[in-house]
Amino acid sequence: MTRTERVDHLAQYLPSLRSVKDGETAEAVAEVWFKALEMSPWDSFEQAKFKEGMDDVTLISHVNSSIECALALAQIISKYHKCTFDEQRIIVLGLLHDVDKVVEYVYDKKGNLVISEIGKKIQHGVLTAMLAREAGFDLDMQHLIITHTHDQNMKPMYKEGVLFNYADLCDWEMTCRFSD
Repeated sequence: MTRTERVDHLAQYLPSLRSVKDGETAEAVAEVWFKALEMSPWDSFEQAKFKEGMDDVTLISHVNSSIECALALAQIISKYHKCTFDEQRIIVLGLLHDVDKVVEYVYDKKGNLVISEIGKKIQHGVLTAMLAREAGFDLDMQHLIITHTHDQNMKPMYKEGVLFNYADLCDWEMTCRFSD
């Protein structure tokens, strides 16, 4: 599959990828996702799960929801306050933030969704930041990927990271605690 075909394929699942204005950035996002898929037990992106014990929630639905929530928050805050956001940074961060979950969860021999060896040994966000670096993303995006999670002590240095953290956490809380 060519780089363009990979973008087109991934955009079927993550439509925000079509909103990435820079073609090379979109290709790099797809590269990170495909590399993670190669490392995973899954045959396709839609099989990847969001969290152990939650077989009915896909990683794709979480990523899409988090991106849309973050963009909506950015529009609302910009409307009422003198605070503007780099929407491209929000979209790219959203597309990359949880890629490592493709390899962090697996089914055990009993058919239960559990944390993989990688998930047990490498802090969430770090593998994605490593893959992002290999794909050409700069230190700022690596920082945003690593700091998107409450599992570490660093805080994001950019307002887009702070905003995205709230959107991501909101989606996680609603999915884990309040889904019907």
